[in-house]
Amino acid sequence: MESQIAVIDFETANNRSNSACQIGVVLVNNWQIVAEYEWLIRPQRLYFSPQCIRVHGITPRHVMNSPQWDAVWDELCPLIDGHVIIAHNVGFDAAVLQGTCQAYDIAVPVFDLQCTRLIAKRTWPGQSGYGLAALAERLDIRFKHHNALEDAKACAKIAIASAEKFGATSLESLEDQLGLTRGRIWIDQIRQPRSIRRSRIETVAEPQARYQPKLFRANGIPASSPTEQIRRNRLRADAILAGCEDARPLFGKYVVLVHTLLGLDRDDSVSFLTQLGAIVQTKINMQTQYVIMGTANEGTEASESNPNQTSSLFEQSATKSQIDQVAERSKDGQPVRILTQRQLLAMIPSALAIARGDHN
Repeated sequence: MESQIAVIDFETANNRSNSACQIGVVLVNNWQIVAEYEWLIRPQRLYFSPQCIRVHGITPRHVMNSPQWDAVWDELCPLIDGHVIIAHNVGFDAAVLQGTCQAYDIAVPVFDLQCTRLIAKRTWPGQSGYGLAALAERLDIRFKHHNALEDAKACAKIAIASAEKFGATSLESLEDQLGLTRGRIWIDQIRQPRSIRRSRIETVAEPQARYQPKLFRANGIPASSPTEQIRRNRLRADAILAGCEDARPLFGKYVVLVHTLLGLDRDDSVSFLTQLGAIVQTKINMQTQYVIMGTANEGTEASESNPNQTSSLFEQSATKSQIDQVAERSKDGQPVRILTQRQLLAMIPSALAIARGDHN
């Protein structure tokens, strides 16, 4: 039986996952939008952070007479029951759904999850960014960003465009062609969707030469080719993710990434953090809880094979202004912390050993 799809998008009043103030829902059947729903929601605590107001424009005045989440859920649950939930950066929306339900002592049914960011990354590899606005612009999708229903519709159209490109007749067929596995949400647990193999369309964009020149380390031993290094780095990242389903140190955390991680490119590094449950931001702000310092020399043998070197690479990776920002915000009482790559990996079981390549 083919899966029915419910595309959702939340806006929140503040940085707490139980502060949903708007939800948009789009139902998709046979890759056609068949229904649209939108609710303003009155949060239990009527605190709207200035930053969130700047993003979506919703204030306490807008939701004063709106229903609370339990009343919205009574209407919404029958509409999406049995559907696969899709969102852009679905970890965020799944966390808001779970957190808001928990605030009202509502047991969340089991839902499968899929993410249009992962879908887009596999469908159109090599793009400069995979944010909702950037993708919509490239696909000529017009929408009003940060309105929940508009965002949900744009997200649905991205999934539909991907299905059309590959001629996929169902979500299952699309996932199979793209090499994606679903996530899942339970009462108190979220597992992110993730990549299970590299698609043929996601190989290195440059034409392959008939002869690949060898690279040599300082001791004269031939090193891996750039293509092989990329493949190994991705496999190690996938192995780390596969081994940490029950250990999600960044779940629901707002993070800023400086440079890249594990020798991956920028997009794969962001995807790695997203699959660890993080909400990746483009710049440090009042929501930021971690600033993760990666390495500027992505793909090098040093960063790939010796994560212990990140302490020496730290000064190369971190810009003075970012360190100053963290220090200033910490002084003002914001709980923001700098993590090196090694410190991040140390929070994940077996991750350091996998990154070093000495884990069976």
